[in-house]
Amino acid sequence: MLHNCGGVEWWLIRHGLTRWNVEHRYQGHSDVDLLPGEENGLVSLRGELAGMGFAGVYCSDLKRCRQTLQWIRPDLIDQVSYDARLRELNFGAWEGQTYEKLKHDQRYRAWIDDPKRYTPSDGESWEQFHGRVTSFYSELMQVSKELADRSVQPGRTDEFGPGQQRSKNERERRRAVLLIVTHGGVISLLKTLVSPDIGFWDSRVSPGEIVKLQVF
Repeated sequence: MLHNCGGVEWWLIRHGLTRWNVEHRYQGHSDVDLLPGEENGLVSLRGELAGMGFAGVYCSDLKRCRQTLQWIRPDLIDQVSYDARLRELNFGAWEGQTYEKLKHDQRYRAWIDDPKRYTPSDGESWEQFHGRVTSFYSELMQVSKELADRSVQPGRTDEFGPGQQRSKNERERRRAVLLIVTHGGVISLLKTLVSPDIGFWDSRVSPGEIVKLQVF
């Protein structure tokens, strides 16, 4: 649970449901559409984000993430930064396939056991995936530091009169939130970069789920 006491937070959202999610197919860089309407599982998320202000908005350039942002907050489209570094791992020849289809492939079995050592056929290595997400992380941390520094500038004045106690609403306004719409693997990796004690496989993020990280 995060406390509304200022600082900088990252709100990481995994895209909504696609047909391939339902069929348990690897998606990776394949540009799959969201399921239509309320089937995409984003109704509660749209309600949670209604009216929320963001200091920055970032989104994977793949359709399922772009459509997620359009569905939950169409008013943010004009301020979003689309970034290919936020794409899911490229699963290469395995995209569109299921575990049942691949389970007898020896390369696939080796990758399942040690994804940092083995690479999907015609896909992206762990080093490539880690490198691009870390590059995005470093830039977002710099943006976050600037936002945090700005919020604690000496001599900052309040909207309230002298002697009035700072309210909960004021503390919430001073909290800077960055919204990032991306993929499950990217969210897991960003979590480990923010908190190294968390392992990549320690948590799973469902389609349409939001993960909130306090970074400053």
